Amino acid sequence: MAFRTIMITKPCYLSTRNNQLYITQDEDRFNIPLEDIACIVIDNYAVTMSATLLANCASYNVVLISCDSAHLPNGIFHSYLPHSRQRLILDKQLGLSVAFKKRLWQKIVIQKIINQSECLCRIDKNHPSIVKLNNLAKYVTSGDPNNHEAQASKIYFEAIFGGGFTRIKKNSKKGTDNFQEINASLNYTYSIIRSLICRSLVGYGFLPTLGLFHCSELNAFNLADDFIEPFRAYIDWYICTKALEYQDANLLNHKPDLVNVLNHIIHVDDKATTVLNACDVVVKSFTNVINTNDVSQLKLPCLPIILEPSNMD
Repeated sequence: MAFRTIMITKPCYLSTRNNQLYITQDEDRFNIPLEDIACIVIDNYAVTMSATLLANCASYNVVLISCDSAHLPNGIFHSYLPHSRQRLILDKQLGLSVAFKKRLWQKIVIQKIINQSECLCRIDKNHPSIVKLNNLAKYVTSGDPNNHEAQASKIYFEAIFGGGFTRIKKNSKKGTDNFQEINASLNYTYSIIRSLICRSLVGYGFLPTLGLFHCSELNAFNLADDFIEPFRAYIDWYICTKALEYQDANLLNHKPDLVNVLNHIIHVDDKATTVLNACDVVVKSFTNVINTNDVSQLKLPCLPIILEPSNMD
């Protein structure tokens, strides 16, 4: 099972040979088995690579993520529908009824708000907004027509990052410097998780553009944006904790730490696993959902008691 995330920040040449990734930097050369790699983040314009590398990454379902001049993820390369029963999976995905998708979205929103409440509890167990979040989670109905998700997010983000904080999905000059930096750190880490969810979706034969709730014509990853929602609170908790640890709201100065969140422990189905593996567990459970028409088969992540890196290597 792939478990490594490779971050490339210096000029180098990437190639493959004998099912190994080779990283050549001046006189130094490193190699890593492709089967161990889940994701490669390329954060330097002086990185070059071979066409064979791209083909082999697709064969091994390794995601390549490119970064822009601000060092933020701006592109993703993934394999093209490698599942052996792609047509069967796609037919079932297309056949999901609106009512069924609404029930799935209800479950996702409930877990997202519960995780937000748990995140706030880990940061400040006596915060009055915890009760508000729990009440919002309790009364989410099919499809979330009353938009409890948005109501909860407004309460939650101001509670953990301070009054006046606004989530900005794209980096901009709005808000204070600290808020810009926190948003940039959140966006960076969300993008990594989103890419890994997309990797799993493609690996299990799903078409990522067909979402349950998200349905933008301009978004190729609507389904990944559905399934990332319960993961967000873990990222928020991680960012908040690291910002305090470093006394620095701009965690883009510590990007290896942001990427390393993939190797931290989260709980799914009452079992501890890494965030990276949890992405796969969630998507795999979705195959059970569409095969059984049973919403309860969907497994979603829950927050652990403490932030803890995995000891798996």
